[in-house]
Amino acid sequence: MKRLKGMDFVARTSSRVDTEALMSELKVRDTPSSPNSAPKQCSVCDHVLRACIHWLGLSRDSPAHVSSLLCLADLACQGFIAARLQPVPFYLEKILYHLLRSVAAQGAHEACQRFAGYLYSSLLGCRPLEASLDIYTDLAKSCSSVLWKAADGVAESGRRAVLSAQLQAVRFLVLLEHEGSLLSPLELPFFISQAARQAAAAALVFETKKSLLTKDDACFLSEQISCHLVAALLEGRSTATEPLPFQRALCLFELTLEQCRHLCRSGCFEEGKEALQQCQENLQGGKSLQQGFEAALDLLRAGVELSQLLALGKDQVRVPLCQAAAALRSSLEVQDPLCRVLGGSCQFIVSSLNAYTKRSQRRPFELKEVLSLFAFMECYCRLLCKLLDYVSKGLGPLNGRQKLPLGKVEGTAEVAQLAESCCKVVIWMLEVLEGVSEQEKAEYLAQHRCFKLQVENYRKLGRFEEGLRSIVLWLVALRGKMAEQMAEPISLWVKVKMDASKSGGDDDLRLRTLKDGLEGHILDPETLVVVLSEELKTYKGVRADTGQERFNVICDLLELCSEESGRVYERAVTLVELAQVLCYHDYMEQTSCSALDSIQEALRLLDSVPPSPQNEERLQDSKAQALLWLYICSVELKMCESIERDQRARALGQKNLEEFEPNDLNYEEKAQEDRFLYDGISFNLAAESVQSKSLDDALDLWKNLLAKGEIPVTQSIEQTTVSLHIVAAFYRMMAKPLQSLESYLLIRTVSSALGDWLGTANALCQATKLLFLLECPSYAEVLLQEAESCLQQADSSSDSYLLLKQTCLLLRSQLCCANHKVEEGLALLLEILQNPALQKNTKVWYLLRGNALQVMAAYLLVSLALTCTLPGAGWRTPETALTDAHKIFRSIMTLVMGGDVLLSKGAAENPAPFADYGDNLLQKWLVLADLLSCMETLVRLLGKVETVCEAKAFCLEALKLSMRLQTIRWCVTFLVLKGELELQRSEQELCHLDLQQALFLLESGTGEFSLPLSEMIKPRKGRSKDKKPRNASLEPAAEEEPFLKGPSLEFVDTVGGQKESALTTSPVLKQKEKKRLSFLSHAPGCRCCLCSDVALAAICLHWLVASAHGELALGNQVEGLSLLEAVLRRCASVASRFTAAVRSVFQGDGKKGALQASPSVRLLDGLVARLYASLAAHSISSQQPEKKLWELLETGLSFLSSKAPRLTNLEHQRASLLLTKAVATIYMLASKHGGCMANVFSGSWGWKPALPVPKTKPARGQGVRPPPLTDPNDVFAMGDPDAEVPSIVIRPVVEPCTPVQKSFPNPKTHSQGTKLAAAHKASFMVFNEASPQQAKPELPKAPKASRKTKSRLKVMFSDESEPEDPVVAAHGTKLPAATEPEPASRKVTRAVASRRKVSKSVVEPEGAHHSSSDDCSQVGKVRPPRGRQSRRRAAGPERTPREEETELLRTIEEEEGFEISFEAFRGSDEEEPEREVLTMSNVLLADISSLESVYDSLQAAFHSISHCPPSTLYRHLCQLMALCVGSRDPVKTAYLVSESVSVTLRHQLMSSVHRRHHKMKKKPAADVTEQLKALDIEDRSNESQGQYLSRLQSLFQFSVAGPGQLEVESFKAQLEQIPKGIAVCLLTLVSIQPGAIGDTLLLTRLESGTAPVTIQIPMKHAKMTLSSALVEFDAIQKEQKEITNCTDRKEWWLGRTELDRRMKVLTESLEKDVLSCWRGALLPAWEGPSLAAEASCLQGRLRECGGEEVDLALLKAMLTGAHLLTHQDTQCLVAGLGLAQPEKAQALLQEAVDKVKSCAEKSFGHLVLVLDKHLQKFPWESMPCLRALSVTRLPSLRFLYSYSLLQQVRAASVLARGVDPSSAFYILNPHNNLPGTEAHFRSWFESESGWTGVVGEAPGAEQIQAALVERDLYIYAGHGSGARFLDGHTILKLDCRAVALLFGCSSAALAVRGNLEGAGLILKFIMAGCPLVLGNLWDVTDRDIDRYMEALLQSWLKAGARAPLLQYVAQSRKAPKLKYLIGAAPIVYGLPVSLQEGSSCL
Repeated sequence: MKRLKGMDFVARTSSRVDTEALMSELKVRDTPSSPNSAPKQCSVCDHVLRACIHWLGLSRDSPAHVSSLLCLADLACQGFIAARLQPVPFYLEKILYHLLRSVAAQGAHEACQRFAGYLYSSLLGCRPLEASLDIYTDLAKSCSSVLWKAADGVAESGRRAVLSAQLQAVRFLVLLEHEGSLLSPLELPFFISQAARQAAAAALVFETKKSLLTKDDACFLSEQISCHLVAALLEGRSTATEPLPFQRALCLFELTLEQCRHLCRSGCFEEGKEALQQCQENLQGGKSLQQGFEAALDLLRAGVELSQLLALGKDQVRVPLCQAAAALRSSLEVQDPLCRVLGGSCQFIVSSLNAYTKRSQRRPFELKEVLSLFAFMECYCRLLCKLLDYVSKGLGPLNGRQKLPLGKVEGTAEVAQLAESCCKVVIWMLEVLEGVSEQEKAEYLAQHRCFKLQVENYRKLGRFEEGLRSIVLWLVALRGKMAEQMAEPISLWVKVKMDASKSGGDDDLRLRTLKDGLEGHILDPETLVVVLSEELKTYKGVRADTGQERFNVICDLLELCSEESGRVYERAVTLVELAQVLCYHDYMEQTSCSALDSIQEALRLLDSVPPSPQNEERLQDSKAQALLWLYICSVELKMCESIERDQRARALGQKNLEEFEPNDLNYEEKAQEDRFLYDGISFNLAAESVQSKSLDDALDLWKNLLAKGEIPVTQSIEQTTVSLHIVAAFYRMMAKPLQSLESYLLIRTVSSALGDWLGTANALCQATKLLFLLECPSYAEVLLQEAESCLQQADSSSDSYLLLKQTCLLLRSQLCCANHKVEEGLALLLEILQNPALQKNTKVWYLLRGNALQVMAAYLLVSLALTCTLPGAGWRTPETALTDAHKIFRSIMTLVMGGDVLLSKGAAENPAPFADYGDNLLQKWLVLADLLSCMETLVRLLGKVETVCEAKAFCLEALKLSMRLQTIRWCVTFLVLKGELELQRSEQELCHLDLQQALFLLESGTGEFSLPLSEMIKPRKGRSKDKKPRNASLEPAAEEEPFLKGPSLEFVDTVGGQKESALTTSPVLKQKEKKRLSFLSHAPGCRCCLCSDVALAAICLHWLVASAHGELALGNQVEGLSLLEAVLRRCASVASRFTAAVRSVFQGDGKKGALQASPSVRLLDGLVARLYASLAAHSISSQQPEKKLWELLETGLSFLSSKAPRLTNLEHQRASLLLTKAVATIYMLASKHGGCMANVFSGSWGWKPALPVPKTKPARGQGVRPPPLTDPNDVFAMGDPDAEVPSIVIRPVVEPCTPVQKSFPNPKTHSQGTKLAAAHKASFMVFNEASPQQAKPELPKAPKASRKTKSRLKVMFSDESEPEDPVVAAHGTKLPAATEPEPASRKVTRAVASRRKVSKSVVEPEGAHHSSSDDCSQVGKVRPPRGRQSRRRAAGPERTPREEETELLRTIEEEEGFEISFEAFRGSDEEEPEREVLTMSNVLLADISSLESVYDSLQAAFHSISHCPPSTLYRHLCQLMALCVGSRDPVKTAYLVSESVSVTLRHQLMSSVHRRHHKMKKKPAADVTEQLKALDIEDRSNESQGQYLSRLQSLFQFSVAGPGQLEVESFKAQLEQIPKGIAVCLLTLVSIQPGAIGDTLLLTRLESGTAPVTIQIPMKHAKMTLSSALVEFDAIQKEQKEITNCTDRKEWWLGRTELDRRMKVLTESLEKDVLSCWRGALLPAWEGPSLAAEASCLQGRLRECGGEEVDLALLKAMLTGAHLLTHQDTQCLVAGLGLAQPEKAQALLQEAVDKVKSCAEKSFGHLVLVLDKHLQKFPWESMPCLRALSVTRLPSLRFLYSYSLLQQVRAASVLARGVDPSSAFYILNPHNNLPGTEAHFRSWFESESGWTGVVGEAPGAEQIQAALVERDLYIYAGHGSGARFLDGHTILKLDCRAVALLFGCSSAALAVRGNLEGAGLILKFIMAGCPLVLGNLWDVTDRDIDRYMEALLQSWLKAGARAPLLQYVAQSRKAPKLKYLIGAAPIVYGLPVSLQEGSSCL
């Protein structure tokens, strides 16, 4: 066995010969010779079995190979069993199950039974513990299922073989017969045992194979049951007399009952008695149970004898019946489940009697026999009464009664006894009918009516024609009472027709109406109209599609009610009914009128009916109904037109080709784009008002009708109530809450008058829900109390009561949440969620579940600490709860509407028609309203937590829905939300476009809106067609509406006559006009629609706020802030008007005294809080906070404090205000430290760099001396300019921030560029996003037109066209010296030479041209900085804001423009500084005199949002808190730094894990076999996948209490989980000013067993700041893209070689200039006691140097990179310690450094880099100190812990066992445009053993998913990261196992947009569990990256076992020709992996 261990058994079993050879080797040792050899034998047998399972599962075509595999598996099974070693519980059983399934799939029945025997014996010997009982149960059930299905394979051997196989499958269920496994009896017979029920099913299958079982078949069946099942039940008994366990005894009896049933039915009565006798013997013992089983046996014995007597026709049936009655009478006191056993025996007797009654020849029963039967039935009835809780009502003796033949009766006593027995039966029947309504009782007892019986019989027989004729006769027989008694026959008429339709009968029968049926019978027209109206009403009440039937009845009614007949009113009502049918059904062949034609004609007729006191109320109600349907038909028509228009646009747009991009950074964004989005905006506010006028008029009519408070006389008051519900639902969907509230209050009035308490409660609940949406909890509480009192008076037995009861509980919970009574509300919510009724599969219960999830989300927003304690709730974040609610609402909508018509991109080709019956019409609009409301909440929440991509997807979905519904309020709302999301992504233009579209909807006018004229309506009967949208691609576009569809193009001047040459000038651009809502200029009491409609006013306020934020993003500070202030002032008047409007609704309702006071409405509180936060955040425009800011902060915080209890949506704004207060306080504290920001936090840090002495500035008025030609601090300085380059002036652009003097270029450089520009004829003013502050290298000139052909094609050079040595060629040309300065004009020439659109993959970093205002020389100054800035403004004319807006190529405001706005905003600072500038002595600043107050504000803000934090705000809070804490608490500081990264990613991961967990819970238990595929003998973990996901959620869940002691201790414990040898380094940039790139680097180093250390590295005085490095990095990437378009090969290579040099300089500068003396802190951990000992020794010796004690972890971090430290580095390190004797300390440190250097060669471990969104762009791995080391990245520290959790579940993961190089999947050139890559690698990849893949074509998504889940290696060699073939959402659903190598462009890049975190597909791979992912940080060229890929794969895969991948990742960087531009691009996310043992690929 030893030599077999480690063998590749899959290969050894690949053929029959190999399999037999291996079997021979195994036979040598089939039993372990010693105990030590048992594990080896177990391991070998395990691998052999796995190999057999592998090949058997592949469906081999070789029977010989399959046979040899079966023999080998049999031998391995015996060996495994003989080893007697079970490494993991049920391990062998799981292996045997997989083997059994594979063998069954091969159809090898004998082998299947053999392995089933092994498995059965093994399971029989197991004694499962409670913890493993589920696995035991799943295995037994799964095995039984496999064997049951496999039994069909032996059908050729006969049905007896099938029966035997099935019973052997049932044998596994016998193992589950233990206590607690009872089954509820769902139907007769009352099976309790699972095994007995399945045995009965097998017997039924056996019986159906033949019409009647023969005696031989019955005996065979009985024998098989005894052989396989009874014997299995008796196994395990020590003696034959040992009593059976109770459950097994029950199973034994039921099996015996099944035997007797089939034996007696076949006439084998003696055999039945034998089986009964054997059962009695086996049941001996258990005296306490003898009574129940003895009675059951007696009943069964009596049943056998009765069956025998009835079959023989003998007359002694009285005896067994009396015996049965006596047995029952003696055992009526037994309890369940024995009473169910008795019931099964009784049913056996009843079935015998039933069979006897169906015999054609039978003798009559004697009187005594009948009396004995009554005695038995009486006892049986008592037994059934006890079983009523277990069986349905219809299964009682009512269905068991049979009409028995009765002979001649003689004798008075016996007759009296018979009568008495009959009376008892009748009394029992009446007792059963107690509680049934009188109508139903009468219906049940009145079955003697001949017509009804005749019709029912015809229905059952399927003779529908005769049934309809009987109904006609019934109606005619009613004569004068037809109107009063026609309801029942007409109801049966409809039922018969529905039955005929379902059975697929004659279609002509559907066309028949009662008018046709009554033809020939003389009826007056009035009666016929009444009959047809009743028929139509009955059809409407049927829950099925009756459109065809209703249309035919309407045709008859219109014929009878012609205008000439004088029945004008009846015709009008019928036309309304016709409109309802035509609205959802297509009858174009039968009538030319539309639904709108019909409804308009009805309104015309109703207007012509003269009103009278008798018909006034009915006429008014009918008009309201017609107006309602006018609106419904209009809306439905608009929806259809919108869908058709969308189809046409998409059909035309499919011809457009997508623009190809080499990377996938923008793929997800482009996938969301919809070019036809705004085409759906073909409406506006004016059109909506005209269209909704009919709905408003209908509501007014009903308000007048119900104003009296009495029940009006209408055609149907129930229909009026339903219509009011529809009106309320429409108003809700239109976002008109007050009108909807009025409608529900009207329903309350009607329902109260009718005494319908359930209807009243329902209306009040709906109104309460509306008030919660309006943030009116006080009003909501009043209505909720009234609803609860109504429910107390309602009938509690109906289903509606239960639904309303739960609804009230949910609303009460929502009220508690609004009033901040969290504990009470959570208890109610938990009660609702645990109620089984919530799982009902009906739409109303699904709606309630969706609403409950929305309330759950509200509680999760309050606090996670309480909601996490909900057992089994499953929701950890509000996003997950809202997403699930959205899924529910969308599913209901799809179900109701017959498909996803409204939300799909295009309507389906054959959508299911809308089912316009029942309450579907009402639920359609209700669920649409709920869906829109839920989506708004979800979009706002996702936007707040900055998962913007998901938020935008939901927003676009909601926007499309609102456009198709033409609900203008929702449309504007989602347009504003989309604009705000675009603003978060720094897409100002898209934001502006969205806001302008919303503005068009709100303020654009239109012509008169008129409906088409109706035509003559003459429908005829006929069949309908399915109503579906017309083919959009074939049908011409319909004429557009008479108003504009969108804003016009308004910026190009259409006036001709250009004054300058057309060759040198652009078209004249008009001034861009800024459109604003005129809403703000209206008076507070204005009655326009925008002001009077308070809901619309709130939407306008949100639009204005979004517009103001857009202005602020563009740098228009004054305009943006003034707009925010104006909105803030307007909010007060709108809020008061809103409160008055709600109060008027309640006062108009007529309910007095409901509220003692008029509470305010909280709807605008969130907006007001947001305004305060925005004003404060954007008012910090200088480092000297003004008095206005402090007043604003005080007012805002006071406003939020006044909102008690606090609202959940205000905490975010409160945190923002507190952050602003903390930042302002920091600036004030900086003024106390001489204006230096670094000194504010210096006391918190143990190491502080020595700040250089600031240089004196020239005196005012003197010129600024130009800098020297070479700046030694500028690492990017370049050579002299090229005079031949055309002059293109570039002006720098910046994000809005405090101006910093050092960032401006010198005047001389600027003037040189101006002169060059003037010398050129055609000069252009171009605004570029690249920074001019740092010099760029010279690029080669573009090819001249005289030598080359102009080309618009993008040229990409590769090595196929490169020179022999590009480096030599490059140096052969004179390149500018690196030390020479480059003028500004030169360095921008290449950036815009071709005017191409720059790819969004290179994102300009926000604030890249400024710091976070930490300039010591600028702090505290009031006036703007002077010097070069003022000279720049004086050099030319000042640009006005209007002129700046006309620049078409501008993206954001330039620096001068911002300076002007800043000056204007500061107002009179220069004139009266003493009144505007706030001093520290001011009374408002009494509480901010120390850094502790700053930390208190930050901590309070942290606590407000920590449970559901927005990324940017949370990150900034954590970073500032870390600065405040510093070295005083290293653990807390490290915790805060780790919390500041990947915040958005945590939100996304929590949602992803929830979806996976929820999906896993929905899987049936049988799917557990799919989870057993990854078994391994070394896997000893019992943790399930569900437990893993739960722990993963707990790991990534946000803190509920903030950085307190508990969290810090938890974090400290987590640090110990960091694997040995791994160091984690977190690098983050900290900024004081929000939104700016920071100038302080925090480096946190974490190791197991070592205290964390965080180092503060200020960038202010560094040789190169990280902000300038980011600018240089982006410039390199941008110029690389531009060089790609160069058409000259030589210049192409020269440019790229220069960029490679610049990338090298940048990478080296990161180490030398950024990290400087701390570069060694990034080194991985290395083994050796000398480091810790030397650090400890150094700590003690440094105490002699004076000062504070130096942290040991800090010293250890210093010495980690001792071999990298220079003399200057040690001097810098010592200077930062602040010791009293720095010279002595430096000598000591240098001595320690030398000692560590002298140690033996160090073996470094592994480094994990955690980088923030800015720093992740840099190739840190290519720094000289890290270039040869093992380095990977992770998004955050938690992902490191997640890998540990994953390994606990998957011990056989790649991280543990290594990569199998033969298990690889590759994708090569999937776009088929990389022929060189394909040619180079195709033959190699295809020749590798075990490798599969796709070459030259697009792979399927299923292929990639399978590769990531099942393979060890996934290689992608194409463009991007493969997102076009497998998107991120799909990846997140997987449990990835493969190592992913992505060699495409920017496959590891993260797109950073605005202030959001970076996003990329590589993060999705990590979130899905990939152990390692390699990708490129930027775009690369194909041939050079091919060299890298070849070097990496060749060197790694041939290195042999345990070869680490990361070693070869570093070594292969030398393979490309461009060692840095290409070689530095590949980086790795994840953890180190290596090849597995014994692996070799090459």
